[in-house]
Amino acid sequence: MSRAGSQQVRIKATAAVLSTALLVAGCGGAGSGGSDAKTSDAAAARGAASGGPGSASTSASASEAPAQPLGEARLKSAALVGGDVDGYQITDFPVKPDGDSTARPADCQPLENMRTASPDPGPEAFVGLLAFGGAGPTAGSATMIGLMSYDATDAGDILDGLRAALKKCTAYEGGVPARTTVEAATAPDAGDDAVAFGLRTRGDGADAFVVVRSGATVVLFYTASGNGSAAKVPAELVTAQIRKLGA
Repeated sequence: MSRAGSQQVRIKATAAVLSTALLVAGCGGAGSGGSDAKTSDAAAARGAASGGPGSASTSASASEAPAQPLGEARLKSAALVGGDVDGYQITDFPVKPDGDSTARPADCQPLENMRTASPDPGPEAFVGLLAFGGAGPTAGSATMIGLMSYDATDAGDILDGLRAALKKCTAYEGGVPARTTVEAATAPDAGDDAVAFGLRTRGDGADAFVVVRSGATVVLFYTASGNGSAAKVPAELVTAQIRKLGA
């Protein structure tokens, strides 16, 4: 098989991993069950966790994205398209993930909700993308990008809930994998707030997640491993998407 053919096979395989993980959870209410984990710990975590795992300094990169919820049309205009990032093919993600997947223990629910791109509460508008790496070290990689529109309070609560979950949750059962191990990560200096983590299914590499709040918009970046090694969300995709959102 030619190098180009092998690359296309890797891209399709990794995209299939993403699609399966996001869609097989079912078609129930978005992120149901997450409210159990959104306790006072989430509110207390805002700001206080600035030095903890997955936190980000935002002083140098706070965006100018709107603080009001964006409608679907405005969200689409702010989404990356082909040609925006060198080395990547960018296409629409065909459907809005809508998971009804329960994590045990409940402290881990916000992480499972984000794995299925179905945070609680659900967004007012959602635009999904798939970015395929075509050259260099990212060749064959696939990253799902989900732009989710909220009001400012709910947008902040989504990231607070993730940060609180990362303080308590090391592993959980439920969802698609039989057991998932949680790995806190260092978030990029992007947008107004950011959280990063990895989820590792037994016997497989860790999938990588970066969640950025830019104004009232929450952006999920989810890079699947696909080949057993640990995945990494490409920094260039995060930078380009958050910059475009704030333009």
